Order: sequence, then C-alpha cells, then structure tokens
Amino acid sequence: MIDTLFFIRHGQTDWNITGRIQGNPPLNKVGIWQAKQSAKALTERYRPDSRSLVVCSGMTRACQTAHIFADPLGLKVEEDPRLIERKFGQWEGELVSELSKKYPEDLEGWLRGEGTELKYGVEPHEEVAKRTGEAVMEWTETKGDFDKLFIFSHGTCINDCIRFIFSEGSNLSFSKGAALLDMNNAFWARFERRRGRWAMASFNEGPSIAYKCDWNAGGENGQKE
Repeated sequence: MIDTLFFIRHGQTDWNITGRIQGNPPLNKVGIWQAKQSAKALTERYRPDSRSLVVCSGMTRACQTAHIFADPLGLKVEEDPRLIERKFGQWEGELVSELSKKYPEDLEGWLRGEGTELKYGVEPHEEVAKRTGEAVMEWTETKGDFDKLFIFSHGTCINDCIRFIFSEGSNLSFSKGAALLDMNNAFWARFERRRGRWAMASFNEGPSIAYKCDWNAGGENGQKE
C-alpha cells in the first residue's frame, strides 16, 4: 500500500524566468541542475527503491525532472495527462508583463483569486483540482507491493491537487479561504498516510544546497555539481 506521497514541481524553464505563462517548454540549464540536486536529496532522504512508483504529467519539463530522478534508480516513469498544468486558454504563451498592460484589472483579479481570468478560457481551479486529485488518489490505490508514490507535476496543478486532498474532493471553493504559497522549482511536498487519511508532513521542501546558494541561478558556481 502507498503510505508516502510526494509532489515534486519541475525544474526551472526559460518561461519561468521571463514570466511567460505555461506552455510546454523544456528545462533550461539551471532547471536540469536543480532537478539533479533534488533527485539526489530525495534519494538520500527517502530511499526510493523497486517499491516506489513514479508518475509525471507528460509535459516536457515534468518528464525531464521525473527521469532525472527515476532513471539512475532503474525505475519506470508512468505518464498521466490528468496531471498537466492548468490550461490558460487565450492567455497561454503570454507574458505576464504584457497581460498587465492589456488586462490590468483582470490580471490583478486573477492574482487575488477572484476568477477574473476565467472569461479568457482559463481552466477553473475546481476542475484542475478534480482531475488531478482523482488521478492521484487512483495512483495511491495502485495494486502491487508499492509503498511510495512520486508525482512530478506543476506548481498550480500541485497546489490545486493538495486542496482536493484536504477537502476530500467535496465542497471545493477557490474564491475564498487560505491559499498555499507557490512551490519553488524542483521542490516538493510530502504526505503520509495516517490512520487511513493523508497528512501533510512537509511543503516546499528542497535539497540542503538550495538554502546555501542562489537556487534560481544554479548555485554559486553556476551549474557545477
């Protein structure tokens, strides 16, 4: 039975740096370095082995991050399209700086959680939470001798899925209430199954090196190991 669940955000992309919304860009050089550091930390701290299940969204950046972790361990990476990032409709591929000029009020409303982005065909948080939450819960019930599940996905997707877990899939509302902080690139959240329920053990956790260097620049020595 899966008793430990990890959500790992993908490493950095050029679109993260420029503030361009979503799309399907690959990891950049720093992102690859971040993914390697996080893979090393996850392996050393939590000892993944043949009983570990690895699943990613299928988007390039999440797949790369997952394989950097799984391949050295000889673990298969499963893909589940229900774990892709939130769909941003007409805003897909746009720079946030440009949106602030074109739609200043709607952009601010989006950032405040008021849902003003929905008129542009952006996927509602409730729908993201439902598709991702149902997918993850299905994976946690995978038959076989598995004890750990590693989900490699995306910032908004992970946060919405966590909201789903906390609400147990009912009474989801994203227009009110507290919100999770954004997760850093290649950082993770960890849940443990306790008495039949999922409990958050950590959020926005990263490798030790991330707290000793400029993580978003690849460390003091660039991308050197």
